[in-house]
Amino acid sequence: MTQSEREADWIVGIDVGGTFTDIIGLNRATGEVRDGKVLSTPEQEVGVLAALAAIEVAVPEVAEIVHGHTVGINALLSRTGAPTGLIATGGHRDLLDIGRMHREFGDRFYDPTWLRPHQERPIVRRESRFGVPGRLRYDGTELLAIDEDAVRRAARELGAQGARSVAVCLMNSYINTAHEQRTAEIVAEELPDAYIQTSALYPVTREHERTTTVALDAYVGPAVVGYLERLMARLSEQDYQGTLWIMMMNGGVATFADAGRAPVFQLVSGPVGGVSGSVKLANESGAPNLLTIDVGGTSTDVAAIRGGKTPLTDTWTLETGLTLTMPLVDVESIGSGAGSLIRPSALGAVAVGPASAGSNPGPVCYQRGGVEPTLTDACAALGILQPDLFANGAIQLDVDGAVEALRTTGKQWNMSALELASAAYEIACQDIAAKVRSISVYRGLNVREFALQPSGSAGPMLADRVGQILGLDKVIVPRSPGQFSALGLLRSDLMVTRAQSIMTPLAADRADAVEDAFTALQDSIRTDLQDQGIDVSRLRFERAVFAMYRGQTWDNRLPIEAGAVTAERVGELIPRFHEFYQESYGFAAPEIPVVVSTVEVTAVIPRELGSADHTPEQGESFLRTTRLTVPGTTEPVEVPIHVRERLAPHHPVPGPALIAEKFATTLVLPGRAAHVDDDLNLIIEPQA
Repeated sequence: MTQSEREADWIVGIDVGGTFTDIIGLNRATGEVRDGKVLSTPEQEVGVLAALAAIEVAVPEVAEIVHGHTVGINALLSRTGAPTGLIATGGHRDLLDIGRMHREFGDRFYDPTWLRPHQERPIVRRESRFGVPGRLRYDGTELLAIDEDAVRRAARELGAQGARSVAVCLMNSYINTAHEQRTAEIVAEELPDAYIQTSALYPVTREHERTTTVALDAYVGPAVVGYLERLMARLSEQDYQGTLWIMMMNGGVATFADAGRAPVFQLVSGPVGGVSGSVKLANESGAPNLLTIDVGGTSTDVAAIRGGKTPLTDTWTLETGLTLTMPLVDVESIGSGAGSLIRPSALGAVAVGPASAGSNPGPVCYQRGGVEPTLTDACAALGILQPDLFANGAIQLDVDGAVEALRTTGKQWNMSALELASAAYEIACQDIAAKVRSISVYRGLNVREFALQPSGSAGPMLADRVGQILGLDKVIVPRSPGQFSALGLLRSDLMVTRAQSIMTPLAADRADAVEDAFTALQDSIRTDLQDQGIDVSRLRFERAVFAMYRGQTWDNRLPIEAGAVTAERVGELIPRFHEFYQESYGFAAPEIPVVVSTVEVTAVIPRELGSADHTPEQGESFLRTTRLTVPGTTEPVEVPIHVRERLAPHHPVPGPALIAEKFATTLVLPGRAAHVDDDLNLIIEPQA
């Protein structure tokens, strides 16, 4: 560690969103906390440096930066990734189009004109996909040697097409990497400047998901790696000598070097940071079951936390047929955020989103050139957002402009500005509640066992109504909700996840093979971290197996406790798998042998933070009264505004009321009451 690093006391979390870039910093020596919010920029590194300037922390004073960004997901959603080619085993080049033959549920389920998203908007065009002769058997032995001449011809053709990135995914290469390695070597010889990725990125079974994972990485990899390199260069220009951590979709942070090897696992790193923070909150607040809504400028991200555990999914799907295979944080999104435009739906009804005003031009009330009203404009017109308190005074809201835009848009429905604002607020809350049901009720969860936890600057102004729609009694608004994802980044542990498919029976005589696979993964992770200069003295490993009944083609992830896999241990794991299957699917088949398809290891190193100073500010919490049109009503009423930072623990604030803080406003509805607990979380419950 350098002298500069030892003298640097600040650690900061920076989350780039569609509208704002959020930052929160903690001084480990003094406990001082600073937070800020700046408008996101097209070149995201510019916004990162602006965020640091906003909290008045000089770059050399920073010891660690934990960062979540949207470079990859922006490139993917807008289809502006690198021109990409795919080299696959002969006969398999159309796997990206074919998918698993699933159709989207919903209005278009029976639509004969529906096409798979990859057919309509391909990330790899068909003419840029090549099948080459060569084949490995299921056990990794060679059936047909790779045709090196065919690989070379494919690489040259991709070069002629202008490909800047190449994905390589060959049959059964998860068990033997020889064919893929040689293919990548030949492509590198022919295209020395290309970004090349193979399925060694995550070598597991499931041919379709493995192919889409590699293709998605190749598509976004150049943009993400280029961004990270530019960011580090800009920081270095300002004498940054600390550590840059990158948030990954497995719920932990990775080193700068590791992050560059797997850009695709950073697609939604910002929202994952929010879920990571929510897991910490669930374990600290005594509310282990949380339904989370992270309301940003362009979308709302939702997750269900049970028992204080990070929610994981084996497959994460962006669009039908575009799926990542890796245990990733289970967070889903809906295009209903604070910047979502209020427009007619396909049937002519009032709709909020999915189109968004973004940060440029932004909502009408931002006075940056926006002309169409957004949810933010609706909340400003209703009186929920106060012009002088919004974004800590950094943005002066033009309420009259918002009202005029709502009035103009509302004419098509014969609605006044306030009627349209109230309707838009209710529609957004209903849409978010429906998305929460999709990850809770529709999965068999009893939502009454959960509390609702909002974040994002817009989350608290919607949360009480969303909770009311869902039938929840308790809403927990964490400290600094506007920067909660950034805070989650700051508190995330270092995590590295690796897996290897082994396709072996879960049997006593194969216990050594399973244990050897686990040990090899652990040794490789430990060695890589040590090579990067990471202190591994507090390293711990978490294990899981992917298992299925013999004859099945789809496996299930089963976490297992630490400890060597022995013959005796296998005798314990087999009944556990049957129990898991019974709980998950309503039946089990103990008469059928169990097969382990994949072993997975996650290495965790806890990151230590200093203690933050959260002492309430001195002074009276009551600020003033204001005229508020409570959503669902038509007549404005006088309601109090309280300053959250001055609320004393357990002091009740009955609704209707507004509780304002630096970068968020909480709406407390009639019949409800709010108070802060001993940890200064804001709790909203039915009024006694």
